[in-house]
Amino acid sequence: MALCSEYLGCSPKHLAPYAQDGRLLYQQCADCGIIWRDPQSFDLEQPYDQQYFDSKNYQHNRAHKITKSTWLLDLALSHHPRIQRLLEVGCSVGNTLEAAQQKGIPHLGIDVSEFAVDYCTKRGLEATTQSLPDLIAQSQRFDLIFMQHVLEHFVDPFQVLQQCNQLLNNQGLVLILIPNSQYKRARKLRERHKFYSIQGVGIEHYAYFNYQNLERVLNATGYTVIQNNYPLSTLNHDSPSFIINRLGRRLLSLLGLDQELVVLSQKRN
Repeated sequence: MALCSEYLGCSPKHLAPYAQDGRLLYQQCADCGIIWRDPQSFDLEQPYDQQYFDSKNYQHNRAHKITKSTWLLDLALSHHPRIQRLLEVGCSVGNTLEAAQQKGIPHLGIDVSEFAVDYCTKRGLEATTQSLPDLIAQSQRFDLIFMQHVLEHFVDPFQVLQQCNQLLNNQGLVLILIPNSQYKRARKLRERHKFYSIQGVGIEHYAYFNYQNLERVLNATGYTVIQNNYPLSTLNHDSPSFIINRLGRRLLSLLGLDQELVVLSQKRN
């Protein structure tokens, strides 16, 4: 049974096969549109070791990735100018942590990969392999939780968002970037696209969303969405390169060519 049945009230009978590559099967809920990986393939796993990070070339073009994270932090700051502490879930090699450090925002990154955490700490960034429940037990609190292409890596995204909610201060924000299930090429190719194939990222991901059903998921876990996609303007945080980037991403989205969703939401008090 898909998790949307439990959290969103969808009918478990309304799941239909969406894409299949060998034993890797994804099914789509006809009620909410979320695409779920079938549990029978959960034994197909991707180890997040140094070989994984090297194969993905995570360290390539680091300066641009830090700039992108800076733009995203500026987006959050335009809604919450007094961000005092940031948590990045799935911090990888620390691009966002470094952007936060450059902006003077105290930060903490968590990741299941010891290699990634070690890479961050060697660069003077705060990172740990502790989990969200560990941080909750320590009564830690944050003003912004940043999840860049990580929510789809969790078997239960609802539970993860609820845990993040517990870690946020009042008026705290969660900024999410995830693959876009409405991306035209992925919709056309299905299992021949990297989203749903074994040789792609299919065995790393457990769910795919669009803007509409991700908003339902966030509403169900205690958040109010305040920004879908990049805004056309941001208060006091504009630069020519950021403006060009936002306009380009908006155009790609209109054409169904944007592979990525960007959603900023706020904890409901």
